[in-house]
Amino acid sequence: MKTILRLYDIGALISFCAMMGCILIEVISRNILHLPTTWAEEASRLFCVWSVFLGSASAWRRKSHIVIDVLLRRLKGRTHLALRLLVDILSAIFLIAIWFGTLSIMKVSYPSKTTALEISISYFYLGVFFGLTGMIIFHMAQLKDAAAQWFDYHRPRRQGS
Repeated sequence: MKTILRLYDIGALISFCAMMGCILIEVISRNILHLPTTWAEEASRLFCVWSVFLGSASAWRRKSHIVIDVLLRRLKGRTHLALRLLVDILSAIFLIAIWFGTLSIMKVSYPSKTTALEISISYFYLGVFFGLTGMIIFHMAQLKDAAAQWFDYHRPRRQGS
């Protein structure tokens, strides 16, 4: 799991640096050289999507996304574990639904090309796809932990002799 997380971190960093490089090229060429590029703005958008979604997968693993867990923090014992498991199951369903939606959008948008780069628009959605794939992988590990805690809590305890 650490290797996958590291790949997502490196991918997000590379995408972010590429986005910043494209923006820097566009600013220099437009404002200093007075020769605006046609591709830099489009490429920076592509790298921004990839950076956001690869970084989102990494944040998901680290549990760094913004959450509202006021109720969950106030509950204890069985109720806490049941609500946590329910939220994790619903989150998994949501992520998988978005993942399948992304696949269908990629399929539909594949023939459409971008204006300047003349690449398929589905490459933008590919970043979303990879990010969601990471989120699902990391979330399934969290769901497994939540289910294990639920079943450990409900396992009959042996009385000491």
